[in-house]
Amino acid sequence: KSELVHRSDVSSSVDLSKLPADASQLLRIVKVGDYDICACIGSHVNNTSEIGTFRITTYTYDSDSRVLRIRFKLDNRK
Repeated sequence: KSELVHRSDVSSSVDLSKLPADASQLLRIVKVGDYDICACIGSHVNNTSEIGTFRITTYTYDSDSRVLRIRFKLDNRK
């Protein structure tokens, strides 16, 4: 689920620290169930069928911070 929210109205639970200084005042807030919520200024598709082939290239898991990072490539993007 995603919604467009003015920067001044973004919940304090959303980390804006990694956004570039020149990011728009209107931000897309992406929520993945009860798991994650973040601000995003990237491109989004309307349907996953628009992505093409999704291939995981590497992943790392930091057990101390419990952070899983997944790196991927999109092949044959439509």
